[in-house]
Order: sequence, then C-alpha cells, then structure tokens
Amino acid sequence: MHELSIAMEIMDVVEKEAVGHGARRVKVIHLRIGDLSGVLIESLSFCFETIRGEKDLTKDAQLIIDRVPVRILCRPCESEFAGDGFLVRCPSCEGLDTELLQGDELSIAEIEVD
Repeated sequence: MHELSIAMEIMDVVEKEAVGHGARRVKVIHLRIGDLSGVLIESLSFCFETIRGEKDLTKDAQLIIDRVPVRILCRPCESEFAGDGFLVRCPSCEGLDTELLQGDELSIAEIEVD
C-alpha cells in the first residue's frame, strides 16, 4: 500500500509549509490527483485519517481531493480530447502521435491554516 507513504510525505510537506508560515493549525489540505496517477483515492483518504492525529498541527485537518480527468492532445491535428490511458488513438484523425496534457498529477494544491 504505497498510499501510506504518500500520505506521510504529504503530511511532512504540509507541516513544513505551515510551520514556515507561522501557522498554529492546518484546517484543510487540498490535493489534485490525476486518474492515471496510480493512487487509490479511498486508500489515501483512509491513510490520511489514520495519521493526521499524530501531530497537534494537523490533528483536525480535512483532506479535500480534486480528481483530475485525463486530457490528451493529438499533435498532428491539434485536437484535445478525454482519454483513459497513455496510448490512445485520436478520435478526429485516428493518429497515434498524442501527448498527455493532464491526468497523471499528484500535488498539494492549497493548504488552509490558522
């Protein structure tokens, strides 16, 4: 379950940022997780709930996850479309020269603190 190590790393980053800005507590952590990131959102949420109480700074923090759908660009015809994988055929020109625009991210988008 690599979601536990991801949750721990998120908490480390959040704690460093919060302390660096003089925060007394973390209220909300906003994440952006792409559909192709390989992260199981339910598992990550469970791991977060399990470890958030380990530090006073994060014990009441909420986790909000924004799922990022897959968007792909066809280079030859410059069409942009939704996808569900890395290798896809363009629905407009049926070309295979495509580029993943979004959908593989895993990032902390925002941290709300007091």
